Amino acid sequence: MRTKTLAVLAAALAGCTSQANLERNPPMELRTGKSAEDYRTCLVAGLEKDGRHVLVQPQGSSGQRVLVDSKVPGATAAIIDIGSASRGTRIQLREQMANNPLRPRTILTAVKDCL
Repeated sequence: MRTKTLAVLAAALAGCTSQANLERNPPMELRTGKSAEDYRTCLVAGLEKDGRHVLVQPQGSSGQRVLVDSKVPGATAAIIDIGSASRGTRIQLREQMANNPLRPRTILTAVKDCL
């Protein structure tokens, strides 16, 4: 019984990712013709509609960082950097378990829906 409990606990914690770990992952890069402010407003509304807790932080002189909490306490599910580009806005998405085909697609869907 103890072995099963430890296995379940280890599997649950395997999905936990800190902000520092996510920053090491290569980002998915996207661009949109919207302004950074319009894109951020759309993105935050979509994520909050899905029940996600979102924190927006200023980054540099004109950028913003959106931190999306995981459903596991103390873990970060995604980091989304939004910044101005020569024509529109540049978006970088770093997502927990990005290479896992079975991961929930709610964050990626919200990012793409606002393009």
